[in-house]
Amino acid sequence: MAAAKAILRSMGFEIVGEKVPIRRGGFEISDVDLIASKDGELYAVEVKSGRLDVGGVRQAYVNSLLVNAKPLVVCRGFADPSAEVLAEELGVEVVELDDLFLSDPEELRAIVRDEVRRAIMEVLPTIIRPPELEPGELDLLRAIAASDEFRKAAQNLGMDEEALGRELGVMRRKGKIPRWIRDYHELREWAASLLKSHGETFSHKSAGKKR
Repeated sequence: MAAAKAILRSMGFEIVGEKVPIRRGGFEISDVDLIASKDGELYAVEVKSGRLDVGGVRQAYVNSLLVNAKPLVVCRGFADPSAEVLAEELGVEVVELDDLFLSDPEELRAIVRDEVRRAIMEVLPTIIRPPELEPGELDLLRAIAASDEFRKAAQNLGMDEEALGRELGVMRRKGKIPRWIRDYHELREWAASLLKSHGETFSHKSAGKKR
């Protein structure tokens, strides 16, 4: 993050916010890494330690709409041509970091932290007692595991975003969703891992039943 902020400042951006949460229905569905301004325009900045894929482009675009800002991503370039085409189509600006910038200790810690988190997510549901879930709560988790965006999960369940946020908030207060989950991306990973440990696998077509 420090490297991204340094390069943005060198380009004339002013950093006005960091880790800005996006909330709907009282539930934090995502966050924006940085909010920056330049020439009177606000930018929602996503910082990627690696290369930008199609999913990252979509995330940056949706988050920018939710905070009413322009989308911008700081990363090491594109993962493949399809990501570059989509970024151009959606107007997502990309600033490429040289490998030199990624030698910053904070960036290295972030990479290690993400990898450790992913490893824990894979085994955690199998080594702790899973929460006792009602059928309706399982439907919620199935839809979330199968949807790369909060909005899509709500649509697949036949709910609006605020209603889904309220139900997830109730599950969190009951201890059925871990307190350490900070955003929709982590919620989706946890839901998929939990359900996979019970023999369920998911694709984007396997969303939960409409309610």
